[in-house]
Amino acid sequence: MRKLIKIFLSILIIVFLLILYVVYRDYKTNSILEKKIMTKTDVEKIVYLNVYGDNYIVMDDDNLYIFDKKYVELLKVDRILIHKNNEKYDIIFDKQPMYMKDYYKGNKLYYVYYDLYTYEKIDEIVVGG
Repeated sequence: MRKLIKIFLSILIIVFLLILYVVYRDYKTNSILEKKIMTKTDVEKIVYLNVYGDNYIVMDDDNLYIFDKKYVELLKVDRILIHKNNEKYDIIFDKQPMYMKDYYKGNKLYYVYYDLYTYEKIDEIVVGG
């Protein structure tokens, strides 16, 4: 019985350490990306960062920026013009900047898109089911 408990605890510790490793790698990758963006652009402080497709969506205290993979600025929007993100949705860029909410309901995956400036629903896509 003790041997079984030791094996179970060992497996539990290994799983916990693997989870910690993944979290650390993700943090380190984001940190490196933030430093690269701040080095190669005019952004001095990043309060929001999202990688979507081939674009970096970056927000500082004053503006929202969209950069491509070569750090060329595609769009710059003053934060005063952006509707407050009450629900903490991701910001994406697909021809225009917008908020994206994704969630599961049953066996279906829903993508709901909201306008960045008015917070009105633009489109909803259902996948599966």
